[in-house]
Amino acid sequence: MGTVVTTQTVPQASPTPHASRRQVLELSWVIGVVVFVIIRFVIAYSTLARYGRMTVIVFGVLDIATAVPYALGTARVVTGLVDRRIGYASRWAMIACASFVAPYVWLAWAGREEFPAVAYVVIGVLAVLLGLNALIGIVRNVRNEQRPEPRLDEA
Repeated sequence: MGTVVTTQTVPQASPTPHASRRQVLELSWVIGVVVFVIIRFVIAYSTLARYGRMTVIVFGVLDIATAVPYALGTARVVTGLVDRRIGYASRWAMIACASFVAPYVWLAWAGREEFPAVAYVVIGVLAVLLGLNALIGIVRNVRNEQRPEPRLDEA
């Protein structure tokens, strides 16, 4: 006599509304960062191409290639801190930092013989301002997510 095997399908749990919201916010953040990086590349190219066209093109390619890990990194730092998963947040912070710094380091190194001193000052100031903006945004987003949601009966 043969063995009867039955298979049961286990219904897949749908993501919670909170998880879905996080995924939508993360995806929109990644898209926004990539669009910003492309716009920044166009501006950088039009400004720096006269000093070294190929240097600026490679910067743009590197900047666009690191935009997605940077955006995912900063988004996941926020969710890791909100969820109090410090190790998770730390790993993504390292990825975000490396992705943020890589294009600027390459641009500074590759343009060392072509760019005037004022280009380094402008690039440095922009990098510092954009980095500070990212840190402020992370802190703000963590604080906003950690606030208790208002209860409907308190309205």
